[in-house]
Amino acid sequence: MKTQNYFSCLLIGLILIGGIGCEYDDYPDPIWDPDDAGGPTPVITAMDPPDVAYDGLTVVTISGENFSPTFSENQITFNGVSASISAELSTEAELVVTMPIIISDASLNAIDGVQVMVAVQGSYAGAVYDQDFRVERAVIEWGSFIGEKPEKLPNAVAVDADENVFVAAGDKIIYKIDTLGTRTEFGTGLSTTTNDMKVGPGGAVYFARNNPFIYRVDVAGGAADRWHRVGSKIACFDFNADQNIYCGGKNDSLYFVDVAAETNRGIALAEDYSYSALRVYDGYVYIAGTYEGTDGAVTVIQGIWRHEILADDELGSRELVYDWAGAEYSANQDIISMVVDADGLFYLGLSEGSGPAIITVDFATQAVETFYDAVLTAPATSLAWGNSNFIYCVRTMVASTDGLPTGSFRIAQSLTGALYYGRN
Repeated sequence: MKTQNYFSCLLIGLILIGGIGCEYDDYPDPIWDPDDAGGPTPVITAMDPPDVAYDGLTVVTISGENFSPTFSENQITFNGVSASISAELSTEAELVVTMPIIISDASLNAIDGVQVMVAVQGSYAGAVYDQDFRVERAVIEWGSFIGEKPEKLPNAVAVDADENVFVAAGDKIIYKIDTLGTRTEFGTGLSTTTNDMKVGPGGAVYFARNNPFIYRVDVAGGAADRWHRVGSKIACFDFNADQNIYCGGKNDSLYFVDVAAETNRGIALAEDYSYSALRVYDGYVYIAGTYEGTDGAVTVIQGIWRHEILADDELGSRELVYDWAGAEYSANQDIISMVVDADGLFYLGLSEGSGPAIITVDFATQAVETFYDAVLTAPATSLAWGNSNFIYCVRTMVASTDGLPTGSFRIAQSLTGALYYGRN
């Protein structure tokens, strides 16, 4: 029996060996072509900006060679995160993308040594940018208000000539934040809500609380003086070239205040108007607000108006520059703050709602753009431009959450602000 089994196994083995030894020509074509050298390798020759970009915001132009004219066949990554290529702005030699968000660690405000790479479909090697590239957050928390007790909610901001930032908080204290971001107590005597705050002559801090007074804290800090009574309710103000004040709110008029003499006078009728933001710029007083009267001849009920500054600090007639009631975001949001850059572009801080935190408006062309909407969330309760390219913003939310906290923020960009007379 064992001998029979042995020969049976041997026979089966010989049959298998014979089968394996037969020639088999019915193979499929190989997927890999060993003779295919692939497409030409892409090369990065330059980037603009060349060394630093803001996370989620900066438009980056990558110049080079051997990119595909079919833009979908190119892939650009920053530390492995893909960026969307703008077909409208790109060419075969220049690929234009918006910097993607790559900073995921909340404790980091920047990443150095970011790898920028271009891969092209059909090419076996990618192009890597051969210079150091840094990505920074454009918006960073400033003053460590996030996570504080609810009563310490920031609601107004101002900046002095040395780039110290002053924040009025709901605990009735003005806090001073130095250029390193360190916060100390500076002044007292506020209410839970401060409607506007500015640094004025000599470094004193002035603020308004939507009542008849303008308050002032000495440059050395301490308790606020109920400095000057004006009209009925003052909610917004600004300094002119002589470091005197124009102010408004819910009043019968816009008022002019002579700071040295501590006198005031009404200079532009404002009955039935409620103003929320005011800015002196290029010979005009700009004011944002709402008409609350019943005059049918008034066709714009929400907007930005301006008055020309005339001789002896008088004001010309009211002139509409932007109809907010007819704007895209007006159904859900109001204008609550306002700054302007050195080129005359206005930045409007908006209230809570489904739209952006800040929009820019060119009054000459009526062109409107959202500002940093990828990284900013409404509201922009109060805005102040520093001495260079930083805008400071406080955000007071009705229901602050970990994801959308109330806080104070520093916003970096490439432009500088218009001349601010209170500190210059």
